[in-house]
Amino acid sequence: MSSVPSPGSSRTPRGDPWGTAPGGALPWVLIALSPLAAGAGFALGGRFSLPILCAAPAYVAMVILLARERPRSAIAAMLVWAALLGGSMTVLSTLWPERASAAIINGPAYWDEMKIWLDTGVGRESTPAQFLPQHLLHAGLFALLAIATGSALAILFGAVLMNYMAYYVGEVIRLSPEHSWLAGILAWHPWSVIRVAAYVVLGVCLAEPLLSRLRGRPRRLGTLRGWIAAAFAGLVLDAALKALLAPHWHALLRSLQ
Repeated sequence: MSSVPSPGSSRTPRGDPWGTAPGGALPWVLIALSPLAAGAGFALGGRFSLPILCAAPAYVAMVILLARERPRSAIAAMLVWAALLGGSMTVLSTLWPERASAAIINGPAYWDEMKIWLDTGVGRESTPAQFLPQHLLHAGLFALLAIATGSALAILFGAVLMNYMAYYVGEVIRLSPEHSWLAGILAWHPWSVIRVAAYVVLGVCLAEPLLSRLRGRPRRLGTLRGWIAAAFAGLVLDAALKALLAPHWHALLRSLQ
């Protein structure tokens, strides 16, 4: 006779090796171990293996939580993943810049662009006519990838974006050795942090239709419309704060050098 866990039990049933039953800890273990996967990708130095290893644990965790019909837990887990990825890649980029230059897609090119803005305040970062089209392109591509692939490629794309942002932060820290902690915090611009959170929410919500169909339980996006609205509001707030603060933020960062 098979045993059935009590309602408060966190034990995973024998027939559920992936921890998909309520109480299974696997998704959170995957999130907690995701910095190790990112570190392994960084050590290997492969430009394509790095974002794959960064994204894979989080994607599996998200799929498991959505299979349990726990979208809010999936959003929370992915937000924790994004914070861990940003932090770990910032540390790695700061300590091993040469390897970061070789491993992170668009890292050096993004730094070259941002260094001009950091020195002069001039550039796409503080020019809405230049950054808004890029924001729209990235958001549109992210949404399409999320809907078409159950967010598999969207999260991979998000990892690429996060990694080269972390590369930029690492370079700012290296220019500010006497104020490294403060530089690291401020170089993750507040508008960028809001954008990351908005992408995370969109990635989870827009994965649901395809993943639900694959499970044979179609679900309409209407059940998540509040979260989707919040994500789009975050993208609007991101652009507004960037237009307002970026023309002055470079001077704040330069003062730490």
